[in-house]
Amino acid sequence: MLTVSICIVFYLAYRQWFAWFALICVLCLPIVALLTSLPAMLKLKLKAKYPPFISVGTKQSVHFVPECRFPTPPCRYRLRVTRAISGEEWKLKEGKQFPTEHCGKMLCKLENTRVYDYMGLFWLCIQKKTAKPLVIRPVPVPMQYVPDLERFAASSWRPKAGGGFSENHEMRQYVPGDKLNQVHWKLTAKTGEIIVREPMEPERNRVLIEMELRGTPDQLDRKFGQLLWLSQHLLEMGLKHELRVLTGDGVQNCRVENAEDLDAAVDYLLGQKMASTERAMEAVAAAWCCRIGGGEDEA
Repeated sequence: MLTVSICIVFYLAYRQWFAWFALICVLCLPIVALLTSLPAMLKLKLKAKYPPFISVGTKQSVHFVPECRFPTPPCRYRLRVTRAISGEEWKLKEGKQFPTEHCGKMLCKLENTRVYDYMGLFWLCIQKKTAKPLVIRPVPVPMQYVPDLERFAASSWRPKAGGGFSENHEMRQYVPGDKLNQVHWKLTAKTGEIIVREPMEPERNRVLIEMELRGTPDQLDRKFGQLLWLSQHLLEMGLKHELRVLTGDGVQNCRVENAEDLDAAVDYLLGQKMASTERAMEAVAAAWCCRIGGGEDEA
């Protein structure tokens, strides 16, 4: 505006052709800048620059990087963040910190995104766009007492899929398809029949970890921390198990056979809605079941 005012004063005072030409150029410059900026303004995309998951309490700021095939125009945005479990909402500007004091899945949506032309005089609104979520994972919380599992977790033995090494074997007669390295040659020579050693593995009964997805944020942190610790403890013992959790959409069952399954299950459960106080989880048959409560020593 200052430049336009100077050109107008200059034209009124001087009244020459180049004063008029300078005024017209200054007046047309914003339109030219807008037309030049439009391709970049329409093609601009914002890419999230934060990790898909972090541990609870870790500081993480809101940061998006503009991507464009043309010279990048200036832009502004605001991020609406919703914690899936509780439904709490925050509106964060660029550079602000995510609320990471409690675990949960943060659903993110870009709002009030404005892309300006190269002169910063005109702007366009980009429609609301869902950004990638941020999962705030719990930290393991050790449980003081865990019952002995080995005495009843294995109920029987079954042939080990694919064979391989095993401390326990079953002797049986040869059937077509058995490998020669399974043949027990001494017993074959003694009996006169081809005898093979079949590797066996324990067949486990159902092992459950149950939890009701409700409580205060501190209670939920403790619940998820105990669930994570106990599930890791079972995996270290070689016990495959299930996570059975009551959520706002009913009972969710997650099978856990390795660390990747556990991470995926916890991330999924952190994105569920809190269960209502009127609902209760029905008991199911299992060889071993641990229901995690909300108190420090409650399990």
